[in-house]
Amino acid sequence: MLLVSTIKTKIRIGILLLLGSATVSAQENSPFSRYGLGDLVPTQHVINRGMAGISSPYIDAQSINFSNPASYSGLKVVTFDVGVTIDNRTLKSANPTGKFSSVNFLPSYIAMGLPINKKQNIGLVFGLKPVSRINYSIQEFKRLPGIDSSVALYEGNGGFNQLFIGLGKRWGKLNLGINTGYSFGRKETSTKIFIFNTDTSSFIPFSNSNTGTITTYGQFFLNGGLQYDAVINPNITLRFGASATLKQSLKAKQDLLRETFQFDASGNALRLDSVFQVTEKAGTIKLPATYTAGVALQKTLTDRLGNKVDKATLAIEYESAQWSKYSFYGQPDKLINSWKFRVGGQFVPNPLSINSYWNRVTYRAGVNFGKDHINADGKELSLLGVTIGAGLPVRKWRSFDNQFTVINTAIEFGKRGNSNNNITENYFRIAFGVSLSDIWFIKRKYD
Repeated sequence: MLLVSTIKTKIRIGILLLLGSATVSAQENSPFSRYGLGDLVPTQHVINRGMAGISSPYIDAQSINFSNPASYSGLKVVTFDVGVTIDNRTLKSANPTGKFSSVNFLPSYIAMGLPINKKQNIGLVFGLKPVSRINYSIQEFKRLPGIDSSVALYEGNGGFNQLFIGLGKRWGKLNLGINTGYSFGRKETSTKIFIFNTDTSSFIPFSNSNTGTITTYGQFFLNGGLQYDAVINPNITLRFGASATLKQSLKAKQDLLRETFQFDASGNALRLDSVFQVTEKAGTIKLPATYTAGVALQKTLTDRLGNKVDKATLAIEYESAQWSKYSFYGQPDKLINSWKFRVGGQFVPNPLSINSYWNRVTYRAGVNFGKDHINADGKELSLLGVTIGAGLPVRKWRSFDNQFTVINTAIEFGKRGNSNNNITENYFRIAFGVSLSDIWFIKRKYD
């Protein structure tokens, strides 16, 4: 009963962290989130993000690499993972000249992994993670001949999430895994037109208009992965990894509203007339397939009990997605096929050290570059990012209590776009993750 209570407590804490952090993002304003299903967020574990996002060839006995379910077969202990991100971004516009900065506290993931059969190398993982978010508010001023001036206010909010469960198994040198679950989200957009007199700064007798659309969607998804170990010698392994997410057709429902309105004395919107209204209009949102492949060179050490522990890893990876095939209720968007190339790794000075804490810390770094999936102004958005990270053991593993915890951190610097683009973005992210592990479900020998 104590074990079950401990698991429930950790899950509840993680969910509260995710739900709580999801509400602290009102200051964000990203015009890039207008396109597709929003601004894509990093979906990898904090460990992988410290290595530029490399995930397909990565495997760890104490953390959950949910980007490639083949890695679940390597789990050795029950692990609870939760991650959050502090996102700082600066948007710059060339025409008109402008600058906007925001800082947001955002959820990254919550997951639990269980090695359900260690002899057969089978691991089970379930969890929840965000995939994208929508949050923008953009004003456009226009001069209307014969009337006066107008302001168009474009606003949007929402996001895309995945609730997943996966299984991984090892056969000799080959790991295979699969993730499934439910993708769901909401996209709410509105366009408000205000007409006013610029000479007197007062509203003139033309009604304001509002065009609002609320879309909710969801569908089951499937992705899979594999890893293969080519053993060079007992302590050096060349691991190949690949993962893929199949294209999806999300079932969607829309509520559409076209209305005129005015503001009352308190500043609240007051409907004048409902010009057009439809509820629960059925449709389909098509998402593209995504492919990732990489290779990692891993060096390990062997302790006195014969267990292998990681010493160093160096990896490269390539990812692509066919966003040109995206459609929303049968309509395409300003999206193109994207790709990203990553190089990264990690290093532990001496994982078996007894006297030095910093020799047991895992140090990570990486760089990535590529092409974004958004093509808003007809010009490609280039991507460039540099990352560093660390895995900080809270306490050394001890055989008499079977518990150990690692705090993982990742710092990401990057840029989206260049001088060819009207709008560019610089970002700085700090991600924190906690991996709580224990050797649970062991049958007692003594009462």
